[in-house]
Amino acid sequence: MSNKLNKFTEFANSLYPHETDYLLSIQQFDTPENLKILNLINYNCKKPAIKIPYDVTIDKRKYSYVKNWIEKNLSNADVDLFFDWLIAMEKLVMTDAILPEEENDIIARAKLVTHKHYYFIRFYELMQKYRDYLLIRMRIHYYQPVSDFLDTFEQNYRTANELNYRLNDATIDIIKQHDDSQTKTEHWEALLKSTFYDESIDSYTRYRAVVRLTLLYYNYRDFTKLRDVYENLDRMFKTGLFYSKRILANYYANRAMMHSKLNELEDSEKYGFLSIRQKNSDYLFYLLNLCNVLLKAGKNKEAYCLMTESIPELKKTASFYYKIGFVAFYIRTLLANQKYENAVSYGETFLEAYKTEIFNHRWHLFFSAYIQALFKAEKYPKVLSLVRRYNLVNREKKFIGDAKYLPIILWHNAAAGFVEGALSEKKLIETIIQSGKELLNHQYKSVKIRELIRQLSPTLPGIFKEISKGLDI
Repeated sequence: MSNKLNKFTEFANSLYPHETDYLLSIQQFDTPENLKILNLINYNCKKPAIKIPYDVTIDKRKYSYVKNWIEKNLSNADVDLFFDWLIAMEKLVMTDAILPEEENDIIARAKLVTHKHYYFIRFYELMQKYRDYLLIRMRIHYYQPVSDFLDTFEQNYRTANELNYRLNDATIDIIKQHDDSQTKTEHWEALLKSTFYDESIDSYTRYRAVVRLTLLYYNYRDFTKLRDVYENLDRMFKTGLFYSKRILANYYANRAMMHSKLNELEDSEKYGFLSIRQKNSDYLFYLLNLCNVLLKAGKNKEAYCLMTESIPELKKTASFYYKIGFVAFYIRTLLANQKYENAVSYGETFLEAYKTEIFNHRWHLFFSAYIQALFKAEKYPKVLSLVRRYNLVNREKKFIGDAKYLPIILWHNAAAGFVEGALSEKKLIETIIQSGKELLNHQYKSVKIRELIRQLSPTLPGIFKEISKGLDI
């Protein structure tokens, strides 16, 4: 019995809060014990720090039933599993290998799928291919329900495709803005919002819109608007809309980032841990988000342990976007734990090995962390030579105005220059105040400016006290 409950507990602990909310909304248990078990799963899922043990006096067959019921209902709602089925059916149709029972399955699903379904577009295209298959073989028996489906939802299909073409155009602009501060994307906001909130279109298109809306608001650091979107999205998830573990993990990671930007660290940490509850292809990205939150909350040892334990995951990825992100945050984590020489060594080794990839992907993130490590280790000449060799200050200045970058490199280079006698006190103060004033009107950036001053103050306390007065912070 103990082993059985251990396995059940492990299964229950793998569930997400939105999964249990959805399951509670559809349950129709006649047996009180079943509902008691599901309610406790829901409680433990949402209160991981104060879990209540499962009742060993309840018949173990009840636990087995509830587990099977959960797996069945989540599988039925899982859009990723539906997509797997779609791909399999399409292959069978296209290769003339479909069997009668599989044809019956397609017809049965056609009675359930509407224009609001997550993969409506792909299902519609499957039905187009299947109709062609039937026509060529004079299979009139199945032809009529397939044709009826296609006729009924033809306009919905056209509308969804047109919307997705426009979303593709929006994506190009929004991603371009991520790297080029001169690109403007505010004009896409209205389309993205109207698409997300339109209940008459397929869920896939709506979710594509919210992902792009998230990126747009991040580009402009408009996290208040993003919160409103996520509160609505949160309610939708509880109904099973957009459901898959992959999508939920992504949502939790995005919420963790949003709450972190709003300095709501308790909520950010909660969603961050939810995002890494299961490992998927984006695990490293979610882990970095969480470790960033832990560092902000002063939980430095916890962040260090998490990152150290995840180094094997780093070795598995071929993505330099993730690799560089991991290295930058690992350097920051080492600094937070006063391992200055380790941080310098780690950064130096990575730069020597992957210089080209760093500049092709996330140069500012990496060099910000590496230069901070050099500064903390009092290697001021190395800071100056590194900045000069790669022209980092000028690179950074191109992005400070409108985009997400902060003058991290500029400030550390100026402070290192003063320490080494290459810059006067007056010029140091002038440089930092001038660049800081340009960013203080933005709520998010003003918080980051204050953090930068706190980081640099221990080295030059008197000067940065004067700078703080000059910036009126």
